[in-house]
This record gives sequence, C-alpha cells and structure tokens, in this order.
Amino acid sequence: MKKVLLIVAALALLATSASAGPMAFVGLYTDDAHSMCSQDIPAPYVGFATWVWILPSDNGMICAEFKLQAPAWMLATGTTPNPGNSVILGDPYGADGVSFCFSECQYDWVWLFQINQLPTVGGLVDYIYIQERPDAGAYQVANCLAGYPIEPLTILNHLALNQPCEYAAENTTWGAIKGMYNE
Repeated sequence: MKKVLLIVAALALLATSASAGPMAFVGLYTDDAHSMCSQDIPAPYVGFATWVWILPSDNGMICAEFKLQAPAWMLATGTTPNPGNSVILGDPYGADGVSFCFSECQYDWVWLFQINQLPTVGGLVDYIYIQERPDAGAYQVANCLAGYPIEPLTILNHLALNQPCEYAAENTTWGAIKGMYNE
C-alpha cells in the first residue's frame, strides 16, 4: 500500500510541473488548453481557431521565428496575437513568416497566436504545417540566457485536418514528453 501511495504522489508531482527540459517545442492546436491537435471539417465554411503554442526549454524563451503553411482551400480570416508581445515582424502565414517577441521571458506553455480559419471545402485530408522562416532558414527561439542566444525549436505536431493527430517530435526524452501536457 505504501508503494502505491508513493507512486501516486510521484505522478501527482509530475503533473504539477511543466518543463520541456533542454528542448523547446512548438505545436498547433484547436483549443486554448493545447490538447486538441486535429480538426474535422465535414462541410465548407465552418470556421475554427488554430492556436500556436510553445513550450520553452529550461532556458526560457523571449522570441520565436517560424512560418505556417495551410492548404490552398484554407483561409485565415483573422489573427489575434498574445497581448504580452513586444514586437511582431511579419505574419504567421506571410511569405516571410513571423518573428514574435514577448516583453518578458516565458518559462511555461505560452500561446503566440490564435488564428481564425475558414475552410472552403470539407472532408479533405491535409495538415497545417509549421515551417522554417525563410529569412532565418529555421524555426527557432531566442532563449533567456545572457545575450538571448538562438536555440532550435522542435516541432511537436502539425494540425491534422480530417484525420487523427500524429506527433512529429523526434529524439525527445521521456521527461520532456511527460512535461509537455502539464500546465
């Protein structure tokens, strides 16, 4: 019985702390709790929101650079940036992608954008992808160490359209995977 209680206590402790460890992650979700990474589109012109979420590494994050790519039949009808931003250069779906900076360092899950999406067709299987920002040649973050050095941003998932979500993160540690879903 003591062993069971010890295991339950350890799991509860893990559930209360979020830490990506040495890697920063980015993912696309359809909810503000970063838990749903797929969207069914049974009919055209039924809108939904896509959220861009980042889980910083242990070094934190002050800025991020990336680009989003959606199918041609998906329209972005409005974008709401996180109000904690200090500067945004570009647009997530723009040809040059976006550089997004916060006014303060972030050390836990944080959303960058909520994007209103409007599909013009229904039922097609595809993804909304996270891509390299062309000018930077990478998807990356500036962490919170002295001088704000750049570190890679690992794609956790793309947004699955009319199909189940598949996680894209490779070479992750067990601790990082456990921490990704804790707030």
